[in-house]
Amino acid sequence: MPTVYDRALNRIDIMERSGAYEAVWLAEHHFTTYSVSPSVSVMGALVAARTRRLRIGTAVSLAPMYHPLRLAEEIALLDVVSGGRVNWGAGRGNDPGEFQVFGLDLDSSYARFRENVDIVLRAWQDERLTYHGDFHTFEDVEVLPKPLQRPHPPVWLA
Repeated sequence: MPTVYDRALNRIDIMERSGAYEAVWLAEHHFTTYSVSPSVSVMGALVAARTRRLRIGTAVSLAPMYHPLRLAEEIALLDVVSGGRVNWGAGRGNDPGEFQVFGLDLDSSYARFRENVDIVLRAWQDERLTYHGDFHTFEDVEVLPKPLQRPHPPVWLA
């Protein structure tokens, strides 16, 4: 695994130096060799520390697998430490194995995905968050940090 990460980071260094690339997109998957990055936030922070120009995209954060406030905090923190270079990609995920291992219901993943994305966007924009959904309820929560990009980083949904 160290060799895989070293090669990926070497490619990112080349992308940064060449000036030919606008962004690097980091994939999140679990329990498979399809992608060996279980945390786009951690990998993104490493990329942010090594680069100054490249935008850092998540392709994707598996939104139904997160607590939405934790996800909002982590992506906002990445945006702050990268100097406002985050592109947030969120997806539902579709690997039954990932959902099973995490004890999550694949059948409700679309509804959970939609709600979690809504919560993340509101947490980034509202000074204090009050939310009543099908899966989460929050009353007057101050979610910090807020992203550097206002009203929030560019968002892509998969």
